[in-house]
Amino acid sequence: MPLELVQQFFPDITPRQQAQLEHLALLFREWNDKINLVSRKDIDQWEEHHLLHSLALAKVAQWPERARVLDVGTGGGLPGLPLAILFPEVQFFLCDSVAKKIQAVADMAERLKLKNVQAVNKRAEQLESKWEFVTGRAVTALPNFLPWVVDNIRPGGVEGFPNGVLYLKGSLYKDELEALGVEPYAVYDLHTLFPRDYFQEKYLVHLDTATLAKQVQPWEDPQEVARKAKRAAKTARKQGRPPRR
Repeated sequence: MPLELVQQFFPDITPRQQAQLEHLALLFREWNDKINLVSRKDIDQWEEHHLLHSLALAKVAQWPERARVLDVGTGGGLPGLPLAILFPEVQFFLCDSVAKKIQAVADMAERLKLKNVQAVNKRAEQLESKWEFVTGRAVTALPNFLPWVVDNIRPGGVEGFPNGVLYLKGSLYKDELEALGVEPYAVYDLHTLFPRDYFQEKYLVHLDTATLAKQVQPWEDPQEVARKAKRAAKTARKQGRPPRR
């Protein structure tokens, strides 16, 4: 299955990488017939709508060797699997809460012989490790997404490309970040990277760790919040003072 758009916009990838991406296209279709990773109406546009969209990160990313990248809500392995092919020296952790999707991701990574991919079946807010970057592809609104991951990103980065979040999103990113009071480090217009109609009003938003740490509160489990409030009220009653409200 020749990937003509990949050849057009990524002329410098190696023959091995080209072959791996073509193999990924076949494997993705195979799995999509089983568990509907993307809309079956959209599968014929997979190269443009999904693969090329995912590879937008490869146009701007400056990841050092052995960098750790967490792909949250990876679904069928996007953008993580294509990026792992183009960045074999970077470690990718592909996370999704849906077990059957992670099963598909793990199978595709194994059949593609990607040694730099680890499939993780967890909710993002349950993760405890640290990464240099977190990626996401329109998983949810940014005010929901960022609290899940803000505590999981290491500070640092290379000059001009700080560690943080790289998020693929439509124009709603502006209102969502304004609601949080967060200024993006950089915003890349995908239509500039890929001048095709599909990429109009689509963006890659780069949010740096330092800004996120100042402006975004980490996610808290609502049940744990309720338990804390209950314990505080109990303590207050014992001490003969009204509980906080």
